Amino acid sequence: CDQRYPEAFASLESEDAQEEVTRWLGKLGMQLARVGDVGPWFMAPLKITDRHSSQLKAELREFRDTHGPAVLMLDFIRQASHERMTCSPGERIQLVALETQVASTTTHAARLRELVQAVISGASARFTDRENLRKLMDHLAKYGYVTLDNRATETYLVTGKVEQLYAVLAFLDENKVIEDEEPDQLELRDDDGESQELQD
Repeated sequence: CDQRYPEAFASLESEDAQEEVTRWLGKLGMQLARVGDVGPWFMAPLKITDRHSSQLKAELREFRDTHGPAVLMLDFIRQASHERMTCSPGERIQLVALETQVASTTTHAARLRELVQAVISGASARFTDRENLRKLMDHLAKYGYVTLDNRATETYLVTGKVEQLYAVLAFLDENKVIEDEEPDQLELRDDDGESQELQD
């Protein structure tokens, strides 16, 4: 995406570069894909056969369980923001501003505690709001949805990967690819392999 890999993103604006990458990926059974007309680029299977159907469903289920909780975190940031933030690529999130909003609104503070208990990796009820908010941003950064833009001010930049996240989850919902669980039920897989369900 333009936020994490600006030079590579710019190079793919060239049709010659797109053709070259497409030829190279084709040898691997993959193709160049994009979210919308101006969104981030990513790899996608060249074609999906019946033989790969079960594997694909397993991979999509794993994607949902691993990355689905990021939607709850991004929604929390949007709701807590005082500047009508949409968490779109290129937007900046300043930790101190987020902390101020949480401290001033009991609803946001309560929602943060819920996320701490259910989905934020490494967070704890023993930590301060500032520490848990930092854990929230670290969690999003780990999976590429934000990147630390300014360490001194603890300002994060939203990346284009959020568009891929919403595109995949929308595809799962619209096509009912995974039907074994309720659509509003998310499962977070911890580092030790344990799973935890969250009803939003």
